[in-house]
Amino acid sequence: MDRTAHHPAFERPLAHAAGEPPVVPWQDSLRTRMMLWFGALVGALLAAGFIAAFALARQQILSEAQERTRYEAAQATDRIRAAMASVRITGDGIIGLFNSLAPDRQDTVRLLEAMLDADASVAGGLIALEPGVLPDGAPMAYYAGVTRRGVADRDLIASHYDVRVQPWYRRTLAADTPWWSEPYFNETAGGRWMTTLNMPLRGRDGARLGMVSLDVPVARWEELVAPLRRIQGQRPALFAPQGTVVLYADDDIALKTTLARFIDAHARPDLAPLERARAARRREELTNTLPDGSETRFSVIEPIGDSGWSLQLALSHDAILADLERITWMLGAFALVALGLATLAVRRLARRITNPLRDLTGSASHFAAGEFDYPLRQTERSDEVGVMARAFDNARGSIKRQMIEIEDMSTARQKLESELGIARDIQQAMLPAGRQLGEDGWRLQAHALLEPATAVGGDFYSFFERDRHTLWFAIGDVSDKGVPAALFMARTATVLEVAAGLDGSPEVALKKASRRLVQGNDTCMFATVLCGVIDARSGELALASAGHDAPVLLRADGRTEFVDLDNGPPLGIETHEDYAVWHGRLQSGDALVAYTDGVTEAMDGGNRPFGAERLLAALDANAGAGDLCASLVADVHRFAAGAPQSDDITVLALRWTVASPGTTE
Repeated sequence: MDRTAHHPAFERPLAHAAGEPPVVPWQDSLRTRMMLWFGALVGALLAAGFIAAFALARQQILSEAQERTRYEAAQATDRIRAAMASVRITGDGIIGLFNSLAPDRQDTVRLLEAMLDADASVAGGLIALEPGVLPDGAPMAYYAGVTRRGVADRDLIASHYDVRVQPWYRRTLAADTPWWSEPYFNETAGGRWMTTLNMPLRGRDGARLGMVSLDVPVARWEELVAPLRRIQGQRPALFAPQGTVVLYADDDIALKTTLARFIDAHARPDLAPLERARAARRREELTNTLPDGSETRFSVIEPIGDSGWSLQLALSHDAILADLERITWMLGAFALVALGLATLAVRRLARRITNPLRDLTGSASHFAAGEFDYPLRQTERSDEVGVMARAFDNARGSIKRQMIEIEDMSTARQKLESELGIARDIQQAMLPAGRQLGEDGWRLQAHALLEPATAVGGDFYSFFERDRHTLWFAIGDVSDKGVPAALFMARTATVLEVAAGLDGSPEVALKKASRRLVQGNDTCMFATVLCGVIDARSGELALASAGHDAPVLLRADGRTEFVDLDNGPPLGIETHEDYAVWHGRLQSGDALVAYTDGVTEAMDGGNRPFGAERLLAALDANAGAGDLCASLVADVHRFAAGAPQSDDITVLALRWTVASPGTTE
């Protein structure tokens, strides 16, 4: 029986009489396609230079514009950083001279005024001192304004203004480093927007003496950013530490909102990466399109030193490419005309070539119906059509054989996939369900979760109760993946359970398993194992490790720590007679979380590992054992963000609680 005669690929009905070439619509004919291809080739020869030049010019223009944007953003950031550094130096000078000279009240005011006059950026400054710092013992809060900048002096103590109860004073007094305030409108400074550098004043012995603050008009930063406005298509923006939009192209936005609120209010999710970079105080580049699709921009956001301020510089692609696009339309029209002429020129050539192919198409159409024994014409020709006909003749025999082979391979593949599915089900069925032990006011929850990287995996875990209050548990990772690892996993888990059943101590179980797994291990596979036993009445733990990652102790108050556990060698490599035991005790509400390296070594798209720090941060002190496992695995998948899973992922969690007196569990 011909197994190719009824193959699905050949079950379409013929649209023409047997033996006659099929009637192909002109738009689908090979003649038309050849004409178009030849025409496209001629047109391409005419337009290739233009297209290449346009692409290179566009890329060069954008590249140079973006590089200029990066440079100018960096230069403007350096200017503002230098001005802020100057203000910082002025403040450091005031603090240093105060500590060196130990002046009285009047000398302190003169010192403050002298230092302010030396800084072109500062409009005024405040020195506030705790009681007992000055020789007269009284507190001090004196604001010195720079007269030539329209700011007057004020003795805040005499004005009955208690700076010591102000949040900014308490924050500065408690701080170890200077900080910049958000912009604020200052009526007493001539109705101007100001920002303040607040610096804690410490004595030589580190005592908290008070603070120094220096006021800088927002207009000063605008002066330093102003050169960025001169280039067509550039839009600078300046953000304060808490995200306040200080400088923006739209005056209705500047000093009236934050970047985060602007994104929400104007439906601008395209700017969210800039807000994240600003909040994290890191440099970021972004090419974004406005939500309405009207404009594409290239943006750079630069943090201004450690001040918390950030500068954004956006460049409109439309403004940069406007002239180039006009020229492009003109040259594009010329290219279309040339392409049409070239297409008409090759029409005759296409007809000469395609006529012999029509007869060959008629014969080949029988192949499409599965009639591989139908006679093939044109094989006697000596040109390319004859070569093609003879190639068809050779191909039809090969196709018949390959169709049979494909069908056999498909059957074998389906059988293999079915067997692997059954193997996966068997492997999952071997894993025990979670446990919950509880009586007399104590409760122990035990849960685990395993996600293999392939159909079957090499990770495993195990629970079983030695009695009503004692739980044995183990988690392990075989050195390979797939079917071999699954078989070695099953052997390891079985050997461990048998060894644990004979003796309740983890170290003895590992020693016996070490002896057993070395025997007959010609493949040199091995497994890392962490096993332990817990007394659910008292929370007492005993752990032993054969090359496995240390588990995490999650305290009830949210503190986390890795168990300081001595590691023995993995099982299966060599016999080992001495596995160290760690003894500890869970307090009420504590949890123990064990895992395989598929968690910490999970990679995202940038080949960055999940790591131990993310592992600790993902653990929730208020979650049950099952939720601990599920949330940790979910965090790993969110971190990987679709990157392929490279290893099996397994998590095991124990949570022990004791009911408080007068409560019920």
